[in-house]
Amino acid sequence: MKAISFLGTGKYETVTYCWQGRECQTHLFPEAVACIFEPEKLFVLVTPTAKEHDHFKTLCERLGDLVHPIDIPEGKSRDELWQIFERCAEIVNEGDEILLDITHAFRSIPFIVFAVAAYLRRTKNVTIRHVVYGAYEAREPFQTPPQPTDRAPIFDLTPLLDLLDWLSGAEFLLRRSDATLLAERLKQIHGEAWRERTGDELPKKLQSLGNTLANFSRALHLARPTDVMNFARSLLRILDEVKPEVERWAKPFGVILEQVRAEAAKFAHEMPDRLDAENLRKQLALIEHYLDKGLTMQAVTLAREWVVNWVALQQGKGDWLDRGYREEIEKALGAAAAKLRGEQACVPNWFVQFPKSQEVAQLWDWLTDLRNDLAHCGMRKDAAGIGRIEQRAKEIPQRLQSLMNDVPDRVLFGGRVVIDLKLLYGEVAKLDELPIYLERAKELAGEGNEVVLTGQAPIWLYLAVAHALHGKAKRLLYTSPTTGEVLIFDHSSI
Repeated sequence: MKAISFLGTGKYETVTYCWQGRECQTHLFPEAVACIFEPEKLFVLVTPTAKEHDHFKTLCERLGDLVHPIDIPEGKSRDELWQIFERCAEIVNEGDEILLDITHAFRSIPFIVFAVAAYLRRTKNVTIRHVVYGAYEAREPFQTPPQPTDRAPIFDLTPLLDLLDWLSGAEFLLRRSDATLLAERLKQIHGEAWRERTGDELPKKLQSLGNTLANFSRALHLARPTDVMNFARSLLRILDEVKPEVERWAKPFGVILEQVRAEAAKFAHEMPDRLDAENLRKQLALIEHYLDKGLTMQAVTLAREWVVNWVALQQGKGDWLDRGYREEIEKALGAAAAKLRGEQACVPNWFVQFPKSQEVAQLWDWLTDLRNDLAHCGMRKDAAGIGRIEQRAKEIPQRLQSLMNDVPDRVLFGGRVVIDLKLLYGEVAKLDELPIYLERAKELAGEGNEVVLTGQAPIWLYLAVAHALHGKAKRLLYTSPTTGEVLIFDHSSI
C-alpha cells in the first residue's frame, strides 16, 4: 500500500494519535500514518518552503527511506492547482492500493485530494483503502497547552469519497436509466455488512434491490418491454420493503428512492404478457422515456413493434408473442405500405377493414425507413444525417398517440401452447395409458402459459387433461373448426 500525505510549516503539537487499538505519539501526522497503517512507501507532498522546514527534516530522520518527497507549488492559482493534481496522479500506478492523508494539507488541497481519489478509482482501477484525518482538535482530554498523552482520534473520511460514487450512480440512472453503478454499490454495501458483521441488524434486502434494479436497467436498454414491466413491478414491491435498510445502510440512495419509484411506476404491469390498451399505453410511455433519455435506437425499435401490437389487437386473435404470427402482421403492413407507394401488392382483407388502416400503413412505411437508417448504421447512399434521425424520432409519440383512440377493448395473451391430443396417443387412446398421456400433456403445456386443446380424442381424455392442467396453465381453451375457440378456464387474473 502507498500512502500519500502532506506536510506544511505550521505549529504542530505532540499528541497520541489513535486508530482501532493502535496509537502513535508524534507531532507529525505522516509519522503516525507510517506507524499505524504501515505503508510500503510514504509519499509526502511538500512546497519549496515546507521542504526546507525542520518538520520535513525531522520526518526524514525518523522514517528514513520510507519517505519519498514530491515537490508541489503553493496552490495559489488554477495552474498550480492542476500541477498538484498531476503530481498526485503521477505517483499512482494501475491497480495500486492507496491511503490518503489530508491532516496537514493546506487551503484547498483537501478538495484536490478527493478529486484525485475519485479520478484514480475510475481511470487506474485504484483501491482507496482510507482517506484519513488526524483530529487534533478532537483530542481527549482537551488540555491547553496539549500534552503528549492527549489522545487524538483518526477519522476515516472514506465514506465522503463513497458519496462521489453515489453521485455518479445517481447521475447515470437519472440521465440515461443506467443503474449499473447504483446496483453495484448496493450489493457491495450488503456484502461488506455481512462480512464485517457490525451490529445485530444486518441488511436483508439490499442485494435483492441491487439485482432487481440492475435487471430493470438492462431490460430498459435492451428494449424488452415485457421484461421492463415485470422488473418494474418487482422493483416497486422491494422499494416498499427496503426503506428501513436504505435509511441505515445506503442513505444516499434514499435521496433518489422516490424518483426511482416514480420511474418504475410508469412501466409496472401485473401481467406484461397480456396485450390490451393498458399494455400499449405502457409501451408508449416507454418510447417517450427512451426519447427523453436520448436512447433513440431503443425508441425507434420499440415503436415499430408497437404498431405490430396495435394491429394484433385490431385482429383480436392469436398469440401476440408468437414469431410467425407477428411476421404475418408485418407482411400485411409491408404490403399496405407498398400499395400506398403505388407498387403492386396484395393486402389482406382483414387489414383493409381496420379503422385507420391507411394511416397505420403510412406510419409503418415511415417507421421502417427510420428503423433502416438506424439498423444499417448509416451505410447506404441516401442515409439520413444524425440530426435528422433524432428530429424524426421525436415525432414518434405523437404519431402513435393518434392510434390509441382506436384501440379495441379486448385482450390477447402471449405464450400460447397448442396441444393436439391426437398426437398424445397415436391410433387408439387407451385408458390404462392415461397417466402417460397426462404427463406428456403437462410437459407440453409448461408453466403459466395459455394452452389450447384441439384434435380428435375421446371426451374422457379431454376432461382428464383439462383437470391435470389446473394450476399449470394460465388459461385453457378448446378449439375446433366447428366451435372455434371456447374458453375452459381463465386464471390469468388470480
